[in-house]
Amino acid sequence: MIVLMNVKFLSKSRGIKNLFLRFLSVPKRFGLTSKKFDKLLNKYSMLADRLGCVPTFAITAVTLKRHPELARELGRRGIEFAIHGYIHTDYGVLPLEEQVKHFKRAIHTFQECRLPFTGFRAPFLRTNGQTPQALSHLAFPYDSSHSVHWDVVDQAKYARDSWREYERLLAFYQTRKAGEYPVLPRTHDGFVEIPVSIPDDEAMIERLGITDGREISDVWVNILQRAYDRGELFTLQLHPERISLCETALANVIDKAAQYKPTVWVATLKEIAEWWKQRENFTLDIDASGNNVYQIHANCSERATVLLRHGRVNVATAPWFHGYETVMARDFILESPARPVIGVGPDSSPVAVKFLQSEGYAVEKSDQAENYGLFLSDLAEFQEADEKPLAEKLEKSGAPLLRYWRWPDQARSALSVTGDIDSITLIDFALRIWENSKYHGRF
Repeated sequence: MIVLMNVKFLSKSRGIKNLFLRFLSVPKRFGLTSKKFDKLLNKYSMLADRLGCVPTFAITAVTLKRHPELARELGRRGIEFAIHGYIHTDYGVLPLEEQVKHFKRAIHTFQECRLPFTGFRAPFLRTNGQTPQALSHLAFPYDSSHSVHWDVVDQAKYARDSWREYERLLAFYQTRKAGEYPVLPRTHDGFVEIPVSIPDDEAMIERLGITDGREISDVWVNILQRAYDRGELFTLQLHPERISLCETALANVIDKAAQYKPTVWVATLKEIAEWWKQRENFTLDIDASGNNVYQIHANCSERATVLLRHGRVNVATAPWFHGYETVMARDFILESPARPVIGVGPDSSPVAVKFLQSEGYAVEKSDQAENYGLFLSDLAEFQEADEKPLAEKLEKSGAPLLRYWRWPDQARSALSVTGDIDSITLIDFALRIWENSKYHGRF
């Protein structure tokens, strides 16, 4: 019965045909011992080292328990690890109590195996409304389970069946459209939510049937360009078992990122989460001195990017992007035709204010619109879907603005390389069915 339940669940994601093809491909990627997969991990880590990036691998605790030395060796090489659940199951169907039990047992396993972990990513990228509570309760620094999909593949190029399987995957992952929401980290209940980008390696290779490294490269470079243009985040997901088909694409993405000016910040998920939490504490003290002159003190780290548009300061600046200048000092005098903050109506939603502050702006509630170069009076019913239009409105505004940028060291956007490990041998793969029978919903 449990075997039939697992097949039914997997067919919901893959379809019967793709599920059958998946089973046929497994022996090509996994062996009875860890030797075959170890070679793939070595190829991945050596390529990443040559490219100057550090991947974050999410590994299931039961897999770690069977191969602790292999994981520790990767850790010694600098690879970062996250928890991928205790077993490879759909946590989106488990209640809070069972999720907490699974995640506690996973933490204990990582501690027993002496392998540090930095955060969490759910198997199948599937969670539910109670997962944030479970992660917050256990003090996970970040969750990288939510996905966004970028409109970078041309449906006309692929067979109808292939496109149907791709759409099936998007529905299974419950992805959101990157064009409709800012693809950025978010803070929830004390931890940082870091979105992962689709199409990933599985979506392209297993669903769309793309095996040409140049075509994979074109897709990922396109995502990188769009993320860069918007100042957003590209969390690239590449599973180790597909590194041979994707190594050229990964190299091209990292090489492309190095060419941008301003730069792309290439970081691990841990670094992104730590930065986002640190950035929450940045503030701007703005004291009016009269005659359109303001004394500014930026309470922030040296890595913070302070941006100015349509104003003059008494310290060094440098051209940046989209008409902004970077301000090099933390204390300076600003000459501006209007107060360089965003004024909002007294009835503005706290959600709207929080979003504006997360974008690095100084925000003041007021009923005196004439005191501000930019005043927003229509934020009472603000929702998450309104974030993108508001961000675009602010970018098009000619008002004087002072803000913190999203990324450190004057970087325009960010890139993170990640991958999941749920099996290392054929035995691991086969045990997943038994583990779901034993642990799914109970301990």
